[in-house]
Amino acid sequence: MPKQKAPRPPPIHYLLAFEASARHASFKSAAKELNVTPSAISQQIKSLEQHLGLTLFTRKARAIQLTAPGESFNRIAAQTIAHYQRGFSAFAQQYYSPIVKISMFSYVANEVVIPNLHTLRQALPNLDLLIETSMRVENLVNTDLDCAIRFGAPNWTDCQIELITPVKYNLLASKQYLADNPFDHLHNLGRQSLIHLRTDTNDWQQLVTDHNITPTNELFFNSYSAAIKAAEQGLGIAIGIFPSTDKTVRDGNLVAILPEHLPLDEAYYFVSRINDAKQINYDLLLEWLKNLFRTL
Repeated sequence: MPKQKAPRPPPIHYLLAFEASARHASFKSAAKELNVTPSAISQQIKSLEQHLGLTLFTRKARAIQLTAPGESFNRIAAQTIAHYQRGFSAFAQQYYSPIVKISMFSYVANEVVIPNLHTLRQALPNLDLLIETSMRVENLVNTDLDCAIRFGAPNWTDCQIELITPVKYNLLASKQYLADNPFDHLHNLGRQSLIHLRTDTNDWQQLVTDHNITPTNELFFNSYSAAIKAAEQGLGIAIGIFPSTDKTVRDGNLVAILPEHLPLDEAYYFVSRINDAKQINYDLLLEWLKNLFRTL
């Protein structure tokens, strides 16, 4: 005798009534949980059984009990509902949570943003900022990040881009380094120890090209924080970005070598994923960041 052909999957809305009934072993308790009448639950279970062509519950005077097919189907129903709830929780976190997850360089986080978080809490008490530090340019589309502070030229795609602040640069070194290694002109950079803040890009390329310099001593690091720390320790000259490095110079940890800061084509930008539900938080955070960098 040929086996009966399997039906199409039943309508999803039957799963809630079935799973609640199985969990409570009661149509009445399931109805109370789902805020419907017991007869409505009973009717949905009956329709589900008719659709499947199987008896899922044995009905007793004071309780119901899953049959063997009911036990099997309950595993499917419970897994489906749990998967939906987990997925919706992630969806709600992304689109409705007051938490804004932002990525930025560790130096910007440690020296600029975190020391001033108390002013953010005062200005925006309902916004929870979750900070992630990275030197990488994170693709917002493929991560759980909401936004990022990026340094560079705005050639990023699939995101909204807003200027936080233009920047300038200067050459920085410790007082002790300059005492041991006098610097009188850019042309003598070739005799200096040049500190690179990253390994994938030559930060000094424009300067050494413009002044026909051949560096003889270079140190490479993988973050701006490490490069600035190396300069503070007297290991050489680093390129400092302003206004984010203003405090380091004011505190006397480093000395600006050139008589004035020079403009850069790059800038600090606020980039965010397109998210209508969080847009107001993005706008408020951007305004706070603009004011923060303006007062450094």
